[in-house]
Amino acid sequence: VCDAYLDPSLKFDKKKIQKNGIDPFKMVFDMVVRDRNFDSLMKHEEDRQYDKKSGGRIGDFHQKLLGGVSGWTDLGVGHDTKVDLKKDDNTVFMELKNKYNTVNSDSLSAVRLKLKKITKDYPGSTAYWAYVIEKNGTSGESEWNYLGDNNPKLKKIWGSKLYELITGKKDALEKTWIALPIAIKDILKDSKMISSVDMKELQEWFKDAFEK
Repeated sequence: VCDAYLDPSLKFDKKKIQKNGIDPFKMVFDMVVRDRNFDSLMKHEEDRQYDKKSGGRIGDFHQKLLGGVSGWTDLGVGHDTKVDLKKDDNTVFMELKNKYNTVNSDSLSAVRLKLKKITKDYPGSTAYWAYVIEKNGTSGESEWNYLGDNNPKLKKIWGSKLYELITGKKDALEKTWIALPIAIKDILKDSKMISSVDMKELQEWFKDAFEK
């Protein structure tokens, strides 16, 4: 994830942006309505490129971290089940996403078919559609009833409940989040620690994201 923030290839490149399609009409609205000059507009575009790449890595972060928990495996890419995580005794399999809206309805149907096949190939297993961020800021676990198809072996799990299921610790997600600035500082030696004032504000955002 840190590498995504530091990728030199994401520096502002006019030709690259033009190749992907540029909207000069939106540029005018952004500059006039939001009171931006051209340099600040380009800086915003550069930041947007970094956000897109780093945001895409967050899901990988959770997958690798949870796959490193004792008794679990990160299946990476190319496993026969085509999902992300599994318990080593083959009793639990997971398709893991970072946010609830990462997949559209067609993709979600494909995920469900994939999970249903796993429960047939591994009798006695439970298959989860798992994600970290829910839109209403909650954490939970339930049967995944979808378009009238009810199957007790198919479940969904989100927020802190995901980390709790895999680690066996109710506060695992929060402890991971609290440790994150220290871990990043250890990787990026020159980075600054988050101030206590800012951390207090962030704590409120954490509660809003997972504890409503």
